[in-house]
Amino acid sequence: MIFTRSLLTGVTVLSAAAAVYVAWTQQLTSPVTAVATTRDSAPPQKAEAEPKPVRIVHPEPLRDTGTITLTGRTAPAEQAVVASRASGVAEKRLVDIGDKVAAGDVLLLIEAPEVDQELARAKATVEQTRARLDLARVNAGRAETLVKQGHVSEQQRDERTANERVAVADLTAAEAEVHRLTEVKGFLTLRAPFAGTIVARAVERGDRVAASDSQPSAPLFRIARLDELRVELDIPQTDALKVRIGNAAKVTFAELPGETFSAKLVRRAGLIDQASSTMRAELTMPNPDERIPAGLTGLVILDISRDRVPVTVPANTLVTRDGRQKVAVAELADGEAKVAFRGVSVGRDFGERVEIVAGLGTEDRVILSPNALLREGDPVAVTMATVEKTSGQKTR
Repeated sequence: MIFTRSLLTGVTVLSAAAAVYVAWTQQLTSPVTAVATTRDSAPPQKAEAEPKPVRIVHPEPLRDTGTITLTGRTAPAEQAVVASRASGVAEKRLVDIGDKVAAGDVLLLIEAPEVDQELARAKATVEQTRARLDLARVNAGRAETLVKQGHVSEQQRDERTANERVAVADLTAAEAEVHRLTEVKGFLTLRAPFAGTIVARAVERGDRVAASDSQPSAPLFRIARLDELRVELDIPQTDALKVRIGNAAKVTFAELPGETFSAKLVRRAGLIDQASSTMRAELTMPNPDERIPAGLTGLVILDISRDRVPVTVPANTLVTRDGRQKVAVAELADGEAKVAFRGVSVGRDFGERVEIVAGLGTEDRVILSPNALLREGDPVAVTMATVEKTSGQKTR
């Protein structure tokens, strides 16, 4: 009995020791297994792209936001080429280059005796035709009376009436010829069409002047009104829509240093020339004492109406993507700066800087010299650059 109890006690102690050993073994192995299991089941982490360092600048508003400077050429306010519509010989030239003339002043007398003879013959023809008309009217009146008495047939009456109508038509034609030759005789005296200055002449006394019924002679004089000048401009396409009738302008000439002349835009073509991408416009400028000659080239500072203020950026910010000119800007998205390519409209080229007429504002952050590897949405680390201006000043 005592032996049995001892045996049972020993078995119990061994069972308890075995249980403690198993628990201790599980406690040692379970964390390793858990860690291994966790590592095996977790998805692999993707390495985040490092932000690329870039330098940025802010676009600068264009200083001359209300004007454009263009080259213009003066021209007479009014000019005409004077030619003769009659043939003959220059009998007397009454004006020369530089002479002032009033409207209607005689410039040249042309001698053409044959015109006088033709006019005399035409007048004689009128008298002959008028006499035939008188006779035809008398015969037609008699026939009208005699046909009622039965002495003349109706056919004879109709013939005499027709002869009267023919005589009327012949008289009208003869008188028209007299009027024509009278006008031709008037063309033998060349007169100024308006008050101005003779700026060119191509005829001397004794020269042959040849003209036809359909074409005038070669130019004999050129007359211009110079008390007011036109200034002809070619407006670039980028500024064509900003030009308004009535805009003021200032004109300067290198030949007249220190002097500025006022002008006003009075007309614009409304057509962009396909070859030069410009539109012709004209200004008027007073020219008292005709001091400024026509044909003089000068600089025109023209006021324009801008819908928005253009900006300028360094030339090395422009890139070409998808066949368009663009700039790379650093835009904030979720608190992070990322690359965005923005299309822009480029205006004038100032060398180191270019004008951007649309697509950018002064608050945008434009990337300098964008790398060809930059892609839309790439994260960037922004650094503000110091840019040298053309004037020698620096800005940040």
